[in-house]
Amino acid sequence: MDEQYWDDMAERFEGGVLEIAGLDLEGVLAEEIKRLRWAGRAAADLGCGPGSLLPQLAEAFVHVEAVDYSQELLDKARLRHARPNVRFHRADLIEGGLRGMQVDVVFCVNVLLVPKRGKLEKIVKAVRGALKPRGHAVFVVPSFESVLHVHESLARCRRKDGAPAGLSRKKAEKALHKAVHSFVEGVVDISGVLTKHWTQTDLEGVLEDGGFEVERVRKVPFPWDEELTRPPEWLDRRRPWDWLAVARRVK
Repeated sequence: MDEQYWDDMAERFEGGVLEIAGLDLEGVLAEEIKRLRWAGRAAADLGCGPGSLLPQLAEAFVHVEAVDYSQELLDKARLRHARPNVRFHRADLIEGGLRGMQVDVVFCVNVLLVPKRGKLEKIVKAVRGALKPRGHAVFVVPSFESVLHVHESLARCRRKDGAPAGLSRKKAEKALHKAVHSFVEGVVDISGVLTKHWTQTDLEGVLEDGGFEVERVRKVPFPWDEELTRPPEWLDRRRPWDWLAVARRVK
């Protein structure tokens, strides 16, 4: 895993889609934390970043393990969100560096981002390994359907509001093809970084193949201004979204 990449992200995390805990307009993630607090006493935030989820987890669970690969992000999380019941660890999920961790609930928010399928499968395996039998995992991932929706909406803005709003159909399609590195694998260029995006069916399939039973999949809508400059108000009820999947370890 590229440690320098995540260290460089440390200063750019806040206000970005990667911190969906602060951009979850409908409180979907917070609702799932409250629902799963009864699933056990111990939780882990695997890929905790600067720790935006830790205050909610520390309140909901007796013990919380905060894990990230970037030491800089871990230091930031510890400085901002240290709690008596939170322990911080540096570990590489791809290399299986969790050292026998066993918790009741795992949260894995915007961690399944690497474009290589083999590495994604290793992360899913590490998440499963950190769970007690029949434990729950919550995955939040970028939605590939939402990428299509954004470009469709750009063309709709032009049709509805006229020039110079949005993009013509031809330009929107050109922008989509420029952004998407692979339609089959859902790999999208985000500010020069190839990032895995997920369809609902792809996410469910990878989790099932990785030893999970998917219990529910939900949209986590976030603001339009994370995707568009000066979005029109009429777009609000059709917001872009991440996927949230709640899955249970099969054995």
